[in-house]
Amino acid sequence: MPIVELAAAAVLSLSAQDPAYAQDPGAQRAAPRGSYRDSCQEEYVNRGRLYADCRDRQGRLRGTSIELAQCGPYNIANDDGRLVCGPHRGQYEDRPGRPGGGWGDDRPGGGWGQGGRGSAVIYTDATFRGASQRVDGEVPNLANTGFNDRISSMQLRGQWEVCTDAWFRGYCETFDGDLRNLSSTVFNDRISSMRPVRRGGGGRW
Repeated sequence: MPIVELAAAAVLSLSAQDPAYAQDPGAQRAAPRGSYRDSCQEEYVNRGRLYADCRDRQGRLRGTSIELAQCGPYNIANDDGRLVCGPHRGQYEDRPGRPGGGWGDDRPGGGWGQGGRGSAVIYTDATFRGASQRVDGEVPNLANTGFNDRISSMQLRGQWEVCTDAWFRGYCETFDGDLRNLSSTVFNDRISSMRPVRRGGGGRW
């Protein structure tokens, strides 16, 4: 069989095993069916991984995720606030009592703590999940931070200018507040520089 036909057959096989895992595993898609929907909310798929906020046995919402490729024909369920399918268990995306992220002082890599003006927490996934990092000032080039072209949600204190290229070039726009999902903007996985904007007018901190 030609190589092209073999590749196509592999894609079709993967889709047949897991209909939610579409031909483009990097695309963001609608969440698949499963019994987890009875006790979970805010579900979405990003880069082949299912994310959701699920209730544990105490009724608390927990952020959780699981790789869809390993689920195949198994039902995706909620086990004490964690996504599971067959023998596979997902992982928690938060700490108990901190559903969906937040600004707790004890959260590694994130949180406002005692920070001052012009602070931000950036995340590699939507709804404040994935790897995170706090930014307290101007970052002309995200290339050495591990977050260049990888930011999908942000929590901002004050106004921030974000740009698609380093050194505040390319397409730039100003945001403030919580941005849960950048997929509806041109900035999803495209931010290369960012800086706080002075309150009450132009200029920077």
